[in-house]
Amino acid sequence: MKKALSILILAIVALVLFSQVDDDLSDQATDLIGRLEPDAASESYLYLSGIFAGEDESPALVGKSLLEEYRKLEANESYEVAQYPDAKKLVLPTGEAFCRSWEEGCLEYLFSAEVDAEKLLKDHGILVSRSNRFLEFSEYKTLTKPTVTELYPPYQYIAAAERLKVLGAISAYKNGGTVTAIESLSDQFEKLRKSLALQDNLIGKLVFLMKLSEVIDVLSIILTNEDLGAEEIPGLSNSEKSFYMIAAREFGMSYHTLKHLDRHPEFFEVAGNVPGWLTRMVYKPNMTINAVAPKYYRLDRLAQLSPVDFAKEAEPEDRLQLSTSKLRNAAGGVLIAISPGLDKYVAHFHDFDAKLALFNQVHHLKLAPDSMQNPYYGHETPKESDGKLCFSGPLEDKRSLRCLRVKI
Repeated sequence: MKKALSILILAIVALVLFSQVDDDLSDQATDLIGRLEPDAASESYLYLSGIFAGEDESPALVGKSLLEEYRKLEANESYEVAQYPDAKKLVLPTGEAFCRSWEEGCLEYLFSAEVDAEKLLKDHGILVSRSNRFLEFSEYKTLTKPTVTELYPPYQYIAAAERLKVLGAISAYKNGGTVTAIESLSDQFEKLRKSLALQDNLIGKLVFLMKLSEVIDVLSIILTNEDLGAEEIPGLSNSEKSFYMIAAREFGMSYHTLKHLDRHPEFFEVAGNVPGWLTRMVYKPNMTINAVAPKYYRLDRLAQLSPVDFAKEAEPEDRLQLSTSKLRNAAGGVLIAISPGLDKYVAHFHDFDAKLALFNQVHHLKLAPDSMQNPYYGHETPKESDGKLCFSGPLEDKRSLRCLRVKI
């Protein structure tokens, strides 16, 4: 009896010990996390982080101070961050003139007499000047650690400044300066493209993409109104579409989160106190990380595909099949199942290429709609509605990135 009991105890101990063993990180996971540069430097990142600094302060110095505060918090979760006082920040312009360009009625409002562009530009001249300075940088690296609590630079200030420039171009057009407006929008477009290529995080990349889409729509409306042609606009380059670093940072967020959960006493419930060895029996961080890595690893390859090939491979939401051991990593399997799909973000950039194709066919080649080519599917007459021409595509387009506004 004692011998049997001893054997049973040894078997249980062996089982528990075996259940603690995790896999090594996969080659894909190692490659993705290896792309991050913890000791990188970036003057442009510091400048953007402090772009809201008071009129008499340096955005770069304010950004540096904020980064130092963030890193103290990173090292000590209980550290109380010294925030930059709201009262000292540049005023962020708001109101109807800063509506979302893809939403109904927004562009109509921007062209209306209700917008006093001259006053807005005068009141927020410092912000426009700082946005211009930021766009002059030829480098950009996000200096924070990719986590769920990551502090992103205030991109809303860049978005507002770029809207002010669009309003200035519209105002010039309405006052008879058509050539001035077109040149201003074309110059803005080129500078935004350069910054788009430099962005290494998803939020920044999407902000610049949406501003590019806005500029193209406004330019298209003016060209249509004046019955003018345009030079051909090249499609997005590999660097402008690149998800190489974006994939790494998005993966890094998952990586650090999943690592943090390892043996966590509150793994199953808030304020819980489950022993670490018990949590490890059902949750293996590396196994979970290895299972989600392919979802991120494929992003840059998808971004560089032709539109035709992307349409064949794109997966809506969570149809990409990811799996792990149901026996050794049951809890990890649950986390994997709720892991969000990312193909839709890559689709935004392919969709914008379709918008550029529309622009070129309408304003450069002067084609009739029934003669147009959809980059995804070949010959296709775009759908016309509410002053827009829209191509179809593989995934849902909620922000009209496959649509070109031709009139209001």
